[in-house]
Amino acid sequence: MTKLPVLFQAHGAPMLLDDAGWVTELAAWAKALPRPKAILVVSAHW
Repeated sequence: MTKLPVLFQAHGAPMLLDDAGWVTELAAWAKALPRPKAILVVSAHW
């Protein structure tokens, strides 16, 4: 089994969506990383 990097994405900073540099970097990560078979989301709000 190949392990992929772990990414932490905080949900409490909506102003990051207005930062063009952040959006560009996030898109670059999406293109650079291999497509996972599954995504695990952990949240205390569920």
